[in-house]
Amino acid sequence: MKLRQYIFDYLRKRMPEREPRFPHLDQPLRVLVLYESDMLEQNNSVKTILQDLRRKGMNVTAWGFVPKKAKEITSPILPQSRIVGLDDYNLFGKLKQDVQEDLCDTKYNLMLDLSTRSLLPLRYLAMYAEADFKAGLNLGEGIHDMLIALPDLDTEQARPEIAWLYNLLIQYLSTIKSMD
Repeated sequence: MKLRQYIFDYLRKRMPEREPRFPHLDQPLRVLVLYESDMLEQNNSVKTILQDLRRKGMNVTAWGFVPKKAKEITSPILPQSRIVGLDDYNLFGKLKQDVQEDLCDTKYNLMLDLSTRSLLPLRYLAMYAEADFKAGLNLGEGIHDMLIALPDLDTEQARPEIAWLYNLLIQYLSTIKSMD
């Protein structure tokens, strides 16, 4: 096991236990969306998802990760959107203190993790996010309260689409709520 992964596992196990509270999608919520940014930082599918959530009356904040140095990131740091890069993590792969404080400044009702592969930088964002309920793809980290099973894909290189994952998460969250 790599040292960075070992440190992450150690910190994850030391995180205080939280009591997840299921969100009701018919109420206005503060939603945090985590995603892997594309290299051009266009993120068209993520923008569509954010618009959909805002149309539903949600207060949405998005944090993405792109494997670039901070000086190469062209997206501005905004309260409702931010893309972090390699310089936002220390030598051991952990979030730098100022970035972690920015992430923890707001408490969210729901965190939607739209990452489709296990990236350590996104795992840190998911772990440190202050959210009542965390949902995402089952990547084996044990961070989320609701997990979606990875579909059987034809090749090892294939990954599910972000839109597919978002639609499935929203469908399950709506269905579970209706059965209360």
